[in-house]
Amino acid sequence: MSSNDQKYLDTSMRDFRIEILRQVYDDEVVEEAVLGISDLDIYSTSDSFFTRINKAARQSFINNNIILTSEQEKCLQLLQVGNLFISAPTSFGKTFIALEYIMRNSSRIDDVVFVVPTIALMNELREKCFSYFGKYYTLITSDAELKQYYDTSKKIIIVVPERISTKLFQQYLNAKKIDLLVYDEIYKLNSIDSTEQDDKKNEYSRLIKMNYIYKYLINRADKILLLGPFIKSVSFDRSNIKIEKFITNLNVVYNKINYTPELTSYFGERSEKRFVYFSSPGSIKRFLEKNNHMSVEYNGSDDEIIDWISENIHPKWYYVEYLKQGIGIHHGKTPIFLRKYIENEYAKLDGYIHTILCTSTLVEGINTPTNNLVIVDTPRNVFELNNLIGRVGRLNIENPKSGEIYITSEETYKMYNPDDWIDLKIVFESDEISTDSIEDECLYLDKKLTQEAQDNVNSLSVKLEDRFNINYTEIIEAGIEFKVLDRFIDCFDRITNHEKEFQVILDIKFKILNEDNKYLSGMKLNKYSFYDPNIESEYLSFDPVYNLLVSTKGMKFVIDKFSKAYKEYTTEDINLFIDTLFQIDEFIKFKMMKVVAIYELFDEKRIFNREQNRAFIQSINMIKAYYDSEDGYERILVDLGFPKEDINLISNRIVDYIDTNGTENKLIKLRKDRDVFNQLSPFGKGIINKMKSRD
Repeated sequence: MSSNDQKYLDTSMRDFRIEILRQVYDDEVVEEAVLGISDLDIYSTSDSFFTRINKAARQSFINNNIILTSEQEKCLQLLQVGNLFISAPTSFGKTFIALEYIMRNSSRIDDVVFVVPTIALMNELREKCFSYFGKYYTLITSDAELKQYYDTSKKIIIVVPERISTKLFQQYLNAKKIDLLVYDEIYKLNSIDSTEQDDKKNEYSRLIKMNYIYKYLINRADKILLLGPFIKSVSFDRSNIKIEKFITNLNVVYNKINYTPELTSYFGERSEKRFVYFSSPGSIKRFLEKNNHMSVEYNGSDDEIIDWISENIHPKWYYVEYLKQGIGIHHGKTPIFLRKYIENEYAKLDGYIHTILCTSTLVEGINTPTNNLVIVDTPRNVFELNNLIGRVGRLNIENPKSGEIYITSEETYKMYNPDDWIDLKIVFESDEISTDSIEDECLYLDKKLTQEAQDNVNSLSVKLEDRFNINYTEIIEAGIEFKVLDRFIDCFDRITNHEKEFQVILDIKFKILNEDNKYLSGMKLNKYSFYDPNIESEYLSFDPVYNLLVSTKGMKFVIDKFSKAYKEYTTEDINLFIDTLFQIDEFIKFKMMKVVAIYELFDEKRIFNREQNRAFIQSINMIKAYYDSEDGYERILVDLGFPKEDINLISNRIVDYIDTNGTENKLIKLRKDRDVFNQLSPFGKGIINKMKSRD
């Protein structure tokens, strides 16, 4: 670390703070001086003149009821004069510092870019920004919104890395100056440990993409703020950006760690809500199957939601039964509209959801606070465990309440070490090759190719130039993956000349995206009770991927088709099929879109014949339409938590609100159109009503 770096990792001070926090949370009297030297004076109850002056000086510009800690104020001072990297426990309020800085400098900040790792975090941050800055800034989370508000003077752009790599975003950012870049959860750029590579192979392409966007943006920003938890060191050797490092172990909430191997009461209740952590969606399902005798007291449920899911998905879907008991199931394969509902109900004091069975999608993906966490499965490493525990504890100065963590595994309990922080090794900042996607890592992150990788790139480059007149620099600009492109070229003649769209979709799944099709295991006949070994077919008699793409009635059409084709299905069968269908939904949106990027680049070169390649072109258009509507609103509305059944209704109406700036403001206006509003699902109505409360 340079002499200018701020580092506050004194373990004796940390232990001292823990004891002070214990006293505060146990309602014991603590001397003002002790609170001051431990930087916990936000808990001071003194009404003295000097205390009031001190708190007034650290009063938030966003919310007058919030008093910043002295270390948060120090961060704001450092950010005022230069770039800043902040590493601190989850409770420190790192993202709040970014928002506070924007508020204090809004008169001179026009373009802000937030990069976050998940859509859930993007949505949560969007809600906060609308609440704080809705009157001053236009919020952008997709290229469709950027297209609408391209010339608006003040913008806050909040994106996951995949979105900011689109041509429109790059065109905008090449032409504009980024006043403030905030890259949140910077640890996601970390090199993958060799012991974890087998589990992470499918994440390599995203890791490279995130590092590419990091490299691209830090060269276009006037001011940079990098945020992450539990990082003890980081270097910026290749980018050589001048950046102050502020590393602190200040934790302002108090949590109790309990080893409970004999725990029998996993579920919370309305007065004592909790998260229950599992390592994967499959682990949640196995837990429920093993413990299906468990139940909680029925305290009433949201009947509108239950009825809608029963009608539009299926009444026997196991999510329905648990929602009736106030238990939400939340992971990456849970549909976004249901995730948002579960998050919102859990956050309400009188909400219907009191327990969330979740993976890291929730616990690491958003900042919904909880005072109770049960850790069932052992996380992959100490860092992940520290991050889970760091999410527990709700900061409430007036009525502090300690968090409770219940660890059910001895392995997990022995793993816990709050001092075991990581050395962050940002992939781009190192000359070493960190992934097995060598061609992409070297080409996108400006690293030297190995001889074998160079030969592979040269071979593909020759094919591209000789046959299609495409230079490899155009591939990089389009964000296309080497292996996906290589497979596409190999089967180009076959896939582009199919007569039927069904055949094209089949080849995209099995020939081009064969590394991303694990979801297919849920379509194999031997997974179902009606499996007949005498039938030669390996998969279901119809393709849910193709049927989802052509459906005009969303998932209901495909679920009904399954029910009619296999009338003897059991409850377990329908649950497996529905879970697989939601996984396919994500597959279409995030994996099959890789082929769309290739098509668009080739189409610019006028390579396709509209008649000869009709089925291929139509298939690509089906994938594009599934992901977003022509007017661009579908992606925005899905992100906000609207189910597909609401989107056509809303899109057809809000396009008329030309004079209303911002999607949220358009939706608030829609609330007055009762003919449309009353037709929306209870999910859609709830989202708009929540926005209305801020108007």
